[in-house]
Amino acid sequence: MAGVKEKALTKALRPLIPILFSERTFGTLLYRVARVAAPKEGKWVVENFARMWREETPEALLIKRIMRQTNRRCKTQFVANMIMRQFWLGAKRREEVLAQEGFKPSWVYLISPTMRCNLRCKGCYAASYNIKDDLELEVINRVLDEGKELGIYFVTILGGEPFIRKDMWEVYRRHDDVMFQVFTNGTLIDREAAHRLGRLGNVFPIFSIEGFEEETDARRGKGVFRRVMQGMDNLREAGVAFGFSSMVTCGNVETIISDEFNDMLIDKGCLLGWHFLYIPVGRNPDPSLMPTAEQRERMRLYGAARIRSQKPILICDFWNDAPLVGGCIAGGRYYFHINNHGDVEPCIFVHFAVDNVKNKSLRQIMQSPFFEGIRARQPYHENLLRPCMIIDHPTVLRDIYAECQPYPTHQGSESLITSLCGALDEYASAVAQVLDPAWQREFADRGFVPKVTV
Repeated sequence: MAGVKEKALTKALRPLIPILFSERTFGTLLYRVARVAAPKEGKWVVENFARMWREETPEALLIKRIMRQTNRRCKTQFVANMIMRQFWLGAKRREEVLAQEGFKPSWVYLISPTMRCNLRCKGCYAASYNIKDDLELEVINRVLDEGKELGIYFVTILGGEPFIRKDMWEVYRRHDDVMFQVFTNGTLIDREAAHRLGRLGNVFPIFSIEGFEEETDARRGKGVFRRVMQGMDNLREAGVAFGFSSMVTCGNVETIISDEFNDMLIDKGCLLGWHFLYIPVGRNPDPSLMPTAEQRERMRLYGAARIRSQKPILICDFWNDAPLVGGCIAGGRYYFHINNHGDVEPCIFVHFAVDNVKNKSLRQIMQSPFFEGIRARQPYHENLLRPCMIIDHPTVLRDIYAECQPYPTHQGSESLITSLCGALDEYASAVAQVLDPAWQREFADRGFVPKVTV
């Protein structure tokens, strides 16, 4: 019945998108959607957007940028998949599952269809994978179908380099009722690929970039920055929405949070940005690359929150924005990761698993003792500025590991609970000394209560 309703509503909506998703009528659309949006999830989000539109905030200017930059197909797919399916119908379905089965499905999940890549970035282990290591196409399609049955219509695709797999184009076409956020190095997005994405409309590329040309090429290789810039130009020409992602280390914090860097990305057409702290996982993990406690405080004060409050771009910080969602979102609370072998990891940075999608359903996996053990401990501390069980509360990760005995999903995963213990404990202590007073002063003393935004 739900599927019939979806198709009928979507069919009725499509011809109206050019009218509804315009600067003149969008405020009215937000008001009407807010009246019928699901409680706790979509309703708060839509009502907040309606307020911002009235006040002409930077967020409202961002929405206008989306309207001006994206083609008709992308607008239609965004409204149909994100607003109608993910925030409305999907939210209702997730609440139904909670009431009927006792668990609430994740809001989003990540899939790495391949770990192969056309680049050889420093510290990355993609070079050790080949086509035999790719996740089978039939498994990907089945997982996406299962996700939709649970009310999940938003999926993030990672790698490796996702665009190296040509058969993923058919996945995006087949599941045109899903919104795909695809993290890419950007070098394979030529004009042909950009216009193909423009015709699909349901793929939102996120370019990985470490800063300006010097920082990006130092890690990814000479000439990569210019190819990323060209990829952005190609998508802008095709009317495709896109964003960026930056891995923040102790060496590029100032660049990533600078006005010059973010203004450049806005001028190129980026609508969304992600800040991810360097985590010592993968090949040759190096704790010394993590932003210091003082740098994390600087990011809190002058990073994502400041940028999105002043500029027409949505910047998200996995750590400093944790108070908005009540701390860590891993373990199926709001997201989890399926790697290229089908192993289901609680977090993109926690390379351990107890289940595999090749022999279990998403419904079963989200109720595993491993995931339930993580969720039961969330938040790990009253200070939500220290939300992570890897670098902020490493003893939590060790306790969960001891309790559930998950298997490592790649060689070297165990370093988080073995050789790196001392460095992680020392780092967590240093961060607490800086961020605990900040939390007390600016959050606890003011009676802060997290608002669930997803």
